Amino acid sequence: MVIKVFATFRQIAAGKEVTLDIQDGQTIRQLLFALIEKFPAFENELFDSEQRLLPHVHVFINGKNIIHGNGLDSVLSAADEVALIPPVGGG
Repeated sequence: MVIKVFATFRQIAAGKEVTLDIQDGQTIRQLLFALIEKFPAFENELFDSEQRLLPHVHVFINGKNIIHGNGLDSVLSAADEVALIPPVGGG
């Protein structure tokens, strides 16, 4: 599965996309932990000390924010498009 990453997440991933071996039926939580296994620097960028997704991190499946579904327990299929967006500031 290809995960699109944006802004500062691209620095951690060294690119615009990350490919992970994710099977149908796995959850966003499992995907994010697989991402952390590949890029440990993501752990502090994605989760708090109690393994809750940080409130300013946005995860989208097929253009829909996971907060409008089952959150980290949202189930994936191989055809899904996942995007990770960190907080973005500017002026």
